[in-house]
Amino acid sequence: MYYSFKDNVQAVAYTATAANSSAISDQTRFVRLYATTDCHINLFGTATTSKTPLAAKDYEIVKVAPGDVISVIRNASNGTLFITELTE
Repeated sequence: MYYSFKDNVQAVAYTATAANSSAISDQTRFVRLYATTDCHINLFGTATTSKTPLAAKDYEIVKVAPGDVISVIRNASNGTLFITELTE
């Protein structure tokens, strides 16, 4: 499957307190997640360190629904989660 980048990229700074993205736009079904430090993400509520880990400087493509909010919290160091909306 091929994806093209949309112009919509969110940069969510995270610390020891969970941070939330803005709602995913109506036309988006997938996002590319890239974190600058190890972190944990959650698409179904507030992120905690027991939720899905995301390794630093790697990326994941995740299926989302319009209006979803991605929550993120650091593992050990503060960082930024880049959320790039994709189209098919």
